[in-house]
Amino acid sequence: MIPEKETLQFSSPQRAMVFKAQNEAELRTTDYYCIPPFRWERLHYDLLTREDHGWEPLPDPMLARVRLLRETGLRRAFDFYRIELNDPCILTAAQRENLLHSSNLYPFLVYILTHEMVHLVRLSTILNGQADATIPCNETEEHRVQDISRRILSGYSDLLPKLEKFCGSRPEKNSLTDHFNKYSEIQ
Repeated sequence: MIPEKETLQFSSPQRAMVFKAQNEAELRTTDYYCIPPFRWERLHYDLLTREDHGWEPLPDPMLARVRLLRETGLRRAFDFYRIELNDPCILTAAQRENLLHSSNLYPFLVYILTHEMVHLVRLSTILNGQADATIPCNETEEHRVQDISRRILSGYSDLLPKLEKFCGSRPEKNSLTDHFNKYSEIQ
């Protein structure tokens, strides 16, 4: 029997896989954009799953989202980004696509997290600490991020079969594209 979607969350081994996939997505994204380590360290972000304090439910069918949280402390204000994974939707999609085996789930998580890392890099570049900058939140931006994510991952033969399954040969025909976020801003 399948648990109710509202109660689905990553198991401990799946959460460990999420953080391993995060490291791989981060490495591939920084390699693609040629971001040196010292600059990447200035990009403040965290990653939450359903188990984490501060995780907020995401609407169906979103697999993940990036949120901008403006930190205003005693020193100068800075942008802080939060990547939130939607465990229930990811696990439901993985089950539907027969990806729950770890050798199939891991590339799916790398793909999702790479997509979110591209949003993170693009947002940090577009906003660049400007409080009044407009966050692009439209289909054109989403397709641009999808295309960049595909380019980042297409150079890795271990992901090619999964990449084709996840986003097909053309992003506009991808059933999973609809599951990706239109990021939101919280101030």
